[in-house]
Amino acid sequence: MAVDLQRRRALRQAAALCSAGPAFSAGASASARVVVVGGGFAGASCAGALKRLWPRLQVLLFEPRRRFVAGPMANAMLAGLRDPAAVSATPAGLAALGVDWRAEAVAELDPVRLRVRDGAGRWHAADRLVLAPGIDLVWDGIAGLDAGNSARMPHGWLGDASMRALRQRFAALRDGATVLIGVPAHPYRCPPGPYERASLFAWALRGRRAKLLVADAKDDFSLRPLFQRAWARLPGSVEWWPRAQGGEVVAVDTARGEVRLAGGERVRPDLACIIPAQQAAALCHAADLVDETGWCPVQADSFASLRHAGVHVLGDAAAAYPLPKSAMAAHGAALACAAAICAALRGEAAPPPPQLQSQCYSLLAPEEAIALHGDYAALAGRMSALRQRIADDGDAAQRAREARAAQAWWRALLRDSFAGQ
Repeated sequence: MAVDLQRRRALRQAAALCSAGPAFSAGASASARVVVVGGGFAGASCAGALKRLWPRLQVLLFEPRRRFVAGPMANAMLAGLRDPAAVSATPAGLAALGVDWRAEAVAELDPVRLRVRDGAGRWHAADRLVLAPGIDLVWDGIAGLDAGNSARMPHGWLGDASMRALRQRFAALRDGATVLIGVPAHPYRCPPGPYERASLFAWALRGRRAKLLVADAKDDFSLRPLFQRAWARLPGSVEWWPRAQGGEVVAVDTARGEVRLAGGERVRPDLACIIPAQQAAALCHAADLVDETGWCPVQADSFASLRHAGVHVLGDAAAAYPLPKSAMAAHGAALACAAAICAALRGEAAPPPPQLQSQCYSLLAPEEAIALHGDYAALAGRMSALRQRIADDGDAAQRAREARAAQAWWRALLRDSFAGQ
């Protein structure tokens, strides 16, 4: 699997740097410590890689969730095709590598003194900080929608509570129901995700005279021709309304269940799933790690913050365009970051610029999938896209092969990111 090859290549390169050469530098003794904030795909992968590369390094991981729904298969769970336990992840396996996992949130981050404060008021100093806190939702882009009332139009995009609410609402739909999915403008987590969700919802409601509306704040999206061909196989089941046709969601009335679009149309669906715009998590904003875009600018080779020395930002919170905000991209970036930190703390030469892969599989049905494969590299200090390949949807047999590949990819990504889960 590509995820295995990516991990092995990165760890081989880093191990050569971290095991050869001089002993510990004067600035980083055997008691060197890295604090990682956030235990999703990026944070867990980085914490595990640091311990694999340098077993004597102290790695402290803060992740309050003991188990959580992991993004890549969440849409299948929301459509009732997977049990929540089957698509969840936990940082617990990292303990076997020697990672000190604290199941609590960080209350404050000091990027100047390189330390974090836990909920009990204790400060934890580090030689490097790695932040992978994910995203927060931006509530001021859609009139009438806020954190307090969004459960009435559940986004199912951040946090298990919203996902549970959306799964329950979807399961209770009657025949002939209308579902509206509001999609934000770029950038956001998992670019093909809303369209995979529409596909799986349509498949789950097949034969029930249901109607799926995708109200989009964009005029194009990843794998659009493939998704639209899939939707055409379910006649009348999915309608895509792009921004140019007034499809952007601009206001909602959650009490009445009404959605207003930029073109003036008002829709009262049986279920509205409104995904707001997104930005780096609040912890990054409070620590002055974001720029005017709301995301954290980083160096392409090490994912070091461009705003504070000694801090690295990974995963969805990082602005490493054109690298997508996907689980596999986060995993690969975490390995590159771990190699860079290991070399820097030992006073050794920096690793070669990383070459990363991103695979985004999108399920169209339980046994059908399409995929986008991308290769990326840090060139001249910037992240660059080397090539992208769309796996043609072909015939049913081809889509079935992609679905099997997606399942194998998912298992490998969980195993490599969360230490053998």
